[in-house]
Amino acid sequence: MPSFTTRAARLDDATELAAVHTQSWQETYAGLFPAQAWSAESRARREAMWNVLLTDHDTTSVVAEVDGVIVGLAHAEHNRDEPDLPAEELKMIYVLASAHGTGAGQALIDAALGGAPASVWVLEQNPRARAFYAKNRFMRDGMVREMDFNPNIRELRLIRR
Repeated sequence: MPSFTTRAARLDDATELAAVHTQSWQETYAGLFPAQAWSAESRARREAMWNVLLTDHDTTSVVAEVDGVIVGLAHAEHNRDEPDLPAEELKMIYVLASAHGTGAGQALIDAALGGAPASVWVLEQNPRARAFYAKNRFMRDGMVREMDFNPNIRELRLIRR
C-alpha cells in the first residue's frame, strides 16, 4: 500500500467517513454484530452522526488518506461525565483492513491524542485492537459493559494515565 497522510477531518468528509466507518465495522465485527450494523440505513445514520461530530469544535476528528482516499479515522472528545478519568476519551478509531499494518492506526491515535492521558472502550472480542491499545500504554481499569443487543459481547474500558 502507498504511504498515507493524516489531516483534520472536514465537514465535506462526512459521506466518505460514513463509508469507511461502515466498511471497517463489517471487516472487524462480522460474526459478532448483526448484518444491519453495516446496512445502507446504518451508513446513512453514520453520515448524519459525522455531520454533527464535525461541527463540534470541542472534539478532534482526524483521517488517514492514501492518494486522497480516506482509509482510516479517529475521533476523540473531552470526558465530560467522569471526573476521575483522564480528560480525553478516544471514542473511535477505525482503519480499513487494506491499510492494517501500515502505521495508519498509530498515526491516527497520535494525531487525535498525542501522548495525553485518555480512556477508550474496546470490545473484549477484538484482540487486534486490544493489542494496539496495550502498545499505546492503555490498561484495563476493571469497568465492563455489555452490548444491549447481545450480552455476550462486552466492552472493556482501558485507561492511559
